[in-house]
Amino acid sequence: MPDYSNTEFVIYATNAERFLSVVLGLLEKVHSSGKRCIFFSPLEERIKVVDKALWTFSTNAFIPHGDKKLGFCDQQPIYFTDVRENPNKATVLMMLDSFDYSIWENDFEKIIFVVDSGLQDKTQLAVIDELRSDLKKNTKNVKYWEHSSKGWIKLT
Repeated sequence: MPDYSNTEFVIYATNAERFLSVVLGLLEKVHSSGKRCIFFSPLEERIKVVDKALWTFSTNAFIPHGDKKLGFCDQQPIYFTDVRENPNKATVLMMLDSFDYSIWENDFEKIIFVVDSGLQDKTQLAVIDELRSDLKKNTKNVKYWEHSSKGWIKLT
């Protein structure tokens, strides 16, 4: 297992209504920090939705992004993929719909997981709990944020 002692892990749990806006806001934050990001989801439809939303997300600024079809993979600040690859030498990995971070080489300073905490699917909720438990065992640098009616709450 790779060494994760210098990797920051952050889990953002939100509901379905805010899910897309949370993802877009996090991508904007990563981009404005000057870091490169891999946006990973095994669901092609999820990638299409986020890609389309980034084109219209902000009237003030464009968040550059791309994928293998667009080309210039090594130059993309945010690179969309549904397979394990890091052609843009990203230091941030954002994962949706799959949380098996151990399949990746640990090239990342930060790994972000965005989850739908409003899911009724008990299997998916168990996966999220298992992820959180696994991360706490393997590293000390884990943050868990949950969105509520009062805003973001940091949980331990």
